[in-house]
Amino acid sequence: MRNIKAVYELLRIRRMAMPRALTTALLISTLAACASRPSLPEQEQIQDLYLRGVFTWWEADENYKMQRLSETLFKGEAELIADGQPYDFRIADAQWSEGLNCGYLQKDNDEQVKLGKPVKASCDMTNNNFKFTPSETGRYEFYIDFSHSAHPQVTINKKSR
Repeated sequence: MRNIKAVYELLRIRRMAMPRALTTALLISTLAACASRPSLPEQEQIQDLYLRGVFTWWEADENYKMQRLSETLFKGEAELIADGQPYDFRIADAQWSEGLNCGYLQKDNDEQVKLGKPVKASCDMTNNNFKFTPSETGRYEFYIDFSHSAHPQVTINKKSR
């Protein structure tokens, strides 16, 4: 906020020397740059991500370390039992770092993950665990895709044999 005030003051002082259109354009571009939106981690910031949940006792277990498939796409796998109970999970780094601690974005739309249906994630909140209830016992692939401009997307697929 201090930067916006400083820019505004500078523009106010120099208003006499600058045409009004240029002053307005500079002010708008400064405000747009400062606008808040969910921040996605820089690609070089993402080192190791883990599938963490009740099946890992919430630990960053090497067996559940996610594989980087591209600059923005990661995949992890888990063997799940279909007992009618949901599995709570998150995708996070080993330290639960802000920006790399991903759960659902909106409870109504994104908490319950269905096979093959992407949901939006927020990597800046806590206590927003995803839930997935497998319909059959087997191995499942969990994907997180950071290529979406506002929020990463999480998808689960059943692994084919």
